[in-house]
Amino acid sequence: MRHDNLRLYRQIAGRCTTPDVALALYRIAADRAYVTGTRPISHLHERLCKEAGYQGDWDCFIADWSCHFAVDFSMLAFVEALATRRRVLLFSNTNREHWEHLVAATDGRLGRIEAYLSHELGLMKPDPAAFAAVARRAGLDPASTLFIDDIEANIAGARQAGFLALRFTDEAALRRELGEPVGVVR
Repeated sequence: MRHDNLRLYRQIAGRCTTPDVALALYRIAADRAYVTGTRPISHLHERLCKEAGYQGDWDCFIADWSCHFAVDFSMLAFVEALATRRRVLLFSNTNREHWEHLVAATDGRLGRIEAYLSHELGLMKPDPAAFAAVARRAGLDPASTLFIDDIEANIAGARQAGFLALRFTDEAALRRELGEPVGVVR
């Protein structure tokens, strides 16, 4: 998935009435409790309404809350093809509403990949304990498991937990690193 967090904040801010909405949005939405599942996203919606003057109902909020995602269908096809030859898992910092949106946006394809989600684990990247929890639940040996992510802090957390780790930059570079043919898989 590609995501543009600035678009998300702009979309939500456009429905808020508070003068210092940018600061309020950052403070409210950055709460880790929404990513670890400690607090439901409905709570975030309520807070935004009360503290930032958000004017959208729940359905409007869910559309705004998910507006920043774009499916990279080429990358999805590559991961699906890779999963026919290797065990592929997805470990994502996400909430239930985002996950459901992404599964629907891929016509269920994303939901067929073995997934470990922060809101279900109660832990999130880059915490090494989150990586240890995924390894335990998935029955993985971190020392022989490659973790791939585009965020350096997540790479560091994986390495602290004993995983091999690779920084994702783009599909072609990943294909080269994995010894896969470079090109688009459809």
